[in-house]
Amino acid sequence: MQEVIVVARAVAKPGSRDQVERLLREVIAPTRAEQGALVYSIGRSTGEPDVFTAIERWRTEADLQRHLASDHVRRLTALLPDLLAEPLTVTAHRELDPAPAQVRP
Repeated sequence: MQEVIVVARAVAKPGSRDQVERLLREVIAPTRAEQGALVYSIGRSTGEPDVFTAIERWRTEADLQRHLASDHVRRLTALLPDLLAEPLTVTAHRELDPAPAQVRP
């Protein structure tokens, strides 16, 4: 069983940044509570404040599919398109080398 890594990118329309951020923040807690959610982190670009990126890590593909079918994600994907300057991009990946990283002091 190999984990799934998801990277999603959203670019807010001018004047919509705060609304996009609010909607993205609303899904953080319920997503982190989902079965199989290992990492769920959303950030805003330091150089382009209208650009948001989500990094997700799911235990299995089935866990990811349940997440995508959840009420909070369906609500987000229904509301978000009108606030974006370009279509939301979402890509799923499998890690090339799943060995844990070594933490250096």
